[in-house]
Amino acid sequence: MVDRFVDQMIEYYGSREQAERALRAVLEDEPKWAGMIEVVAVPQPAERDWRPRGRYAARFRCSANS
Repeated sequence: MVDRFVDQMIEYYGSREQAERALRAVLEDEPKWAGMIEVVAVPQPAERDWRPRGRYAARFRCSANS
């Protein structure tokens, strides 16, 4: 689901049907948002595109004294 007013994706859903149901629910609560929020398709990455390319980052420990 994309908000065209701020020009960014505000939520990702696993299927178009889920996204459209969520959009209908939002527009029931906020009908004035019609035209500002819409469902758009997001292309799935190809197998080679999603693999990590960097090294793992070290985890930092939280300290209660910091």
